[in-house]
Amino acid sequence: MAKVIKVKEEEKVIYLLTSNEGIPFLYVNKYLKFLDTINKSPNTIKSYAYRLKLYWDFIELNQLEFENISMDVLVKYIGWLHGGSSVGSKKRESNTINYNVMAVFGFYNYLARFHSEILDTKLDFYSDSNKKNHSYKPFLEHTKSNVKYRLNALKLRETKKPHSKLSEEQLKKIFQTKLNIRNKLLVSILYETGVRISEALNIKLEDIDLSDKKILITKSKTPSGKNRLVYISAETTNLLQDYIYEVHEKNNFDSDYIFLKLTGSSRGDVCDGVTISAFFRELSAKLGFNITPHMFRHTLATERSSAMGVIFPY
Repeated sequence: MAKVIKVKEEEKVIYLLTSNEGIPFLYVNKYLKFLDTINKSPNTIKSYAYRLKLYWDFIELNQLEFENISMDVLVKYIGWLHGGSSVGSKKRESNTINYNVMAVFGFYNYLARFHSEILDTKLDFYSDSNKKNHSYKPFLEHTKSNVKYRLNALKLRETKKPHSKLSEEQLKKIFQTKLNIRNKLLVSILYETGVRISEALNIKLEDIDLSDKKILITKSKTPSGKNRLVYISAETTNLLQDYIYEVHEKNNFDSDYIFLKLTGSSRGDVCDGVTISAFFRELSAKLGFNITPHMFRHTLATERSSAMGVIFPY
């Protein structure tokens, strides 16, 4: 069986695929290195390494040659993934299988572009029409056409899971729970505005207009989410004013960010994901049901959709 190993190289971590005896798989590792060259994130490279590990397990179990690939093999691979791929393992969801197959297509796409001499296949992962003057940056852009078409032929139908949202009773319990002023303000803003937690943690004092009860969201995961205005209630505006006085002014914290750590050696520093995750874990345990920051967003989206027939466009 194959295994993924993590290696520290200078100031970064790289992922390699080897046999169980530690023998590197040359072309997979060339591909992983290529993904790093074109600035794919470490998490993306890591996920591709583990997805290709699964593929290599399949190749070895079926005594196949990876250079000699056919559509029948890919179909068999999907069935192998869908069946659990090992005794007692949980069946994979369709979207997980699709991501695994996409990683395999990406690998063969790379081989077809840069190492076509080793391939013995009738599948054209990279057609001649797409070989003209491509730099590293547009790698995989051609999946919008011929390769993506073949991938779609193998793609399983994905079942969309309903987003988790908070019930009216759960919301009531949350807002009736005794919270410190920072956490009470955070929960209020998440619920009233539907902002993502990353957006909330990036709110600065200069982004707030207390007179008009609005906040400018300057950082977002999506282009349409940047530099948009969200509005808060009069009650939350008053709470925000109290918070700025009690936390920022009384403690003379030198930070432009609203949400700060209130205890420990890092008191006064900007809140991070670890701090927020700990708060929501404690709150969930205290109230007896799961609560995450994103549930407030889905709850508000559902309420707006029911009231006006719209959902968040960003």
